[in-house]
Amino acid sequence: MPDNWSFVIAAYAIAAVALGGYWRRLVRLERDVERRNARPRRPR
Repeated sequence: MPDNWSFVIAAYAIAAVALGGYWRRLVRLERDVERRNARPRRPR
């Protein structure tokens, strides 16, 4: 098992990068939705 620690650490690093990227995407989408809802709507 000691020989595999580099792979375990690499897997955790990859997972952290993937989750960080997904988190950034969610934050950006949330901002877009809030911006869309904050616009005053034109009467029809």
